[in-house]
Amino acid sequence: AVVDSRLSNDAGKADWWLPIQPNGHGALAMAMIRWILENERYDQRYLENANKAAAVADGEPTWSNAALLVKIVGGHPIALLKADEAGIGSAEQKVVSRGGKLIPVDPKDSKTPVEGDLYVKTEVNSVPVKSAFQLLAEQAFSRPFADYAEESGVDAKTIIEVAREFTSHGKRAAVGLYRGPVQQTDGYYSACLI
Repeated sequence: AVVDSRLSNDAGKADWWLPIQPNGHGALAMAMIRWILENERYDQRYLENANKAAAVADGEPTWSNAALLVKIVGGHPIALLKADEAGIGSAEQKVVSRGGKLIPVDPKDSKTPVEGDLYVKTEVNSVPVKSAFQLLAEQAFSRPFADYAEESGVDAKTIIEVAREFTSHGKRAAVGLYRGPVQQTDGYYSACLI
């Protein structure tokens, strides 16, 4: 699948050409994220791994920050919650929630596996917190899928077909970024979504 405003040589040879609107890359990414979340076509086991030990235990080469808790101040996420702020560990440790229990985590720890829940919205010492995954999901569901499709310039049916195909390959799926998505005003943010 090639995402490009113009019918480039690559797009002409692709299974799918997604003729994106200028600056529509973020909307396309959010549409795909929303569909992937709605259809639970993400690797939950991998995303729950909050440190190196958990990744190794699951046979994964890396781990994720999806379960880490983020402080919400004034309605905005501002920083990862530190274990000392939660009263459960040191300032160097972060925090996850597992079954409602707060657990300190050092992401680089290779001895004690720590996994966290992906959907977390709670308070810790009167400070609202959400998991990083919860924040992504809320953002993805903040607008209807059809709005994302319209803003991207790609029809909804094509987005769904590409998202289904992309998620059908598991860890072998890959995204390459060049030109349009990253070489524009909001390129960095589009790349973060992708």
